[in-house]
Amino acid sequence: MKQTPQSTRLAGALILAGAALLAPQFASAQLFGDNEARRAIIDMRGKVEALSRALEERTTELAERIDRLEQTARGQLDLQNQIEALRQDVAKLRGQLEVQANDLAQNQRRQKDLYSDLDTRLKPFEPTKIEIDGKMVLVEPEEQKTFDAAMTRFRAGDFGAAVSDFGLLRKRWPNSGYMPEALFWMGSAQFAQKDLKGSIATQQALISKYPEDKRVPDAMLGIGIAQIDSGDKKSARKTFENLIARHKDSAAAKIARERLAALK
Repeated sequence: MKQTPQSTRLAGALILAGAALLAPQFASAQLFGDNEARRAIIDMRGKVEALSRALEERTTELAERIDRLEQTARGQLDLQNQIEALRQDVAKLRGQLEVQANDLAQNQRRQKDLYSDLDTRLKPFEPTKIEIDGKMVLVEPEEQKTFDAAMTRFRAGDFGAAVSDFGLLRKRWPNSGYMPEALFWMGSAQFAQKDLKGSIATQQALISKYPEDKRVPDAMLGIGIAQIDSGDKKSARKTFENLIARHKDSAAAKIARERLAALK
């Protein structure tokens, strides 16, 4: 074990103290004979050596304790330094977390505003539920706009523009909830334009695709009248007979009977 300056000074002090205690015995040894003096000297040497060994052991023990205390103190200092470093790291992390939390909150607000703005801007283009012929159907804003424009032109007598708008509706939204009505009025507009062939084809499309639609009897009546006007009385007679057989209680069937009687 390495002796420190403190332990060396302590050992020296203890040796001097031991010598001072033995000094009176050296003085009294002169009163005895040589043999006794030798024995006294030998005895004193033994005592000094024993005391020296005891002091050395004590010095070594104290030095070791001092060394352990110094190591403990250094360890505690290192531990305190590590704790302080960890505290600083924690403080930095907390600061970073606060910054990130603030950034996240701002991003969430921006996203919320963005979604709100996007929802507002897309709302005019989103389908809405409306009732058509007693059924709730989804209709796109542009789809509804096209149908309404076609009906407005039809009522105004602008049959060419009406046919064009109904055709656009039929092309872009072939399964539109407006389609049965659109086909019926499109066929009527074609008839008004003397496009008998086109009118018959359109009304037949209505009957084929929507056989249970309430406009089917009127569509069959329109087909029969168009066939008469085109000179095909045989086909007209067959159409009227089918109308009467299938929809005998309808207003269209009553007119078909009158037309059929006129053909005879």
